[in-house]
Amino acid sequence: MTFWTLEEWEAFDRTFPAPTFFARPAFARALSDTFSHLEPGPIVAQHRGARYIVPAVRTRRKPRTVDAFPFGGYSCVLDSLGRTADAATASAVLRSVASRTPAFSFVSWPLAEQPQPSGFESTEYETAAIDCSGGLEPALAGMRGVTRRMVGQAIRRGVTCERRPMDDAGLDTYYAMLHEASIGWGLEAPTIPRSLFDAVARRGGEDVELWFALLDGEPIGGGVILFGRDELFFWSAAMNREFSRFRPSNALNARLIERACERGVRWYNLGASEGLTGVERFKTDLGAMSVPYRRVTARTRVFDAYLALRNVLKTRHAS
Repeated sequence: MTFWTLEEWEAFDRTFPAPTFFARPAFARALSDTFSHLEPGPIVAQHRGARYIVPAVRTRRKPRTVDAFPFGGYSCVLDSLGRTADAATASAVLRSVASRTPAFSFVSWPLAEQPQPSGFESTEYETAAIDCSGGLEPALAGMRGVTRRMVGQAIRRGVTCERRPMDDAGLDTYYAMLHEASIGWGLEAPTIPRSLFDAVARRGGEDVELWFALLDGEPIGGGVILFGRDELFFWSAAMNREFSRFRPSNALNARLIERACERGVRWYNLGASEGLTGVERFKTDLGAMSVPYRRVTARTRVFDAYLALRNVLKTRHAS
């Protein structure tokens, strides 16, 4: 197992871009820009004479742990042509990586075969995704009638959807909306810091887009979307509750399904619902199917002992 340089990873990604934005160098660089303890750490491992790449970040300080990927990101095991490995191969590669790393965490891209390496802790999740491979009409075919009516209602009431530049002004508008929505969700602040939005916008180029649902030209809903080779991921969404009766989320999601088809990606990934029944139902009504995925984690005994000692020292310091 070796770590690629960032330049080597970027050269590979230019030829074989990863299927999800999260497994591309731009996201790793954005994380490194935002969090000083992280740096890009793409891994190259051998299995049965073939080379495989595991996009990841790692900590700058010792012990050098590896995470693929934190902050809601995914990764995947890629072969030398950028294709996702089958479950058995991915599991073998992840076991090899874990045997050479003090602590290793891997969140599998939901639309790939799911590895289940032995000896790892596993946490199950679900995302919601719409298959756009057949074009717009089939992608919209699964939308429930009531949702179609709400989309039409939004349009008749004057809601429009528009892409805006990912500049300071656009992000200021969106982040203010997200902050207000987060308070409504019972949070003190958004789970994604503004600095990470800025870094993703700076590093992601044309693969990061900011969209708004507008009423009389004023944003009442919005979101940030990320493109991989095969996926449009709806990374962050917010709505002004005062205007919920205008159905901006319905209109925006219908437009983003269209956007996924315009870009030629297969999947419109709406992300995990985190057990929120209403959100899950909304995504199902859009025609999304539930897709399971998992985080797998492995730690060495030495690293577990290190964590235990660190906790003891913290406790003593606090007392």
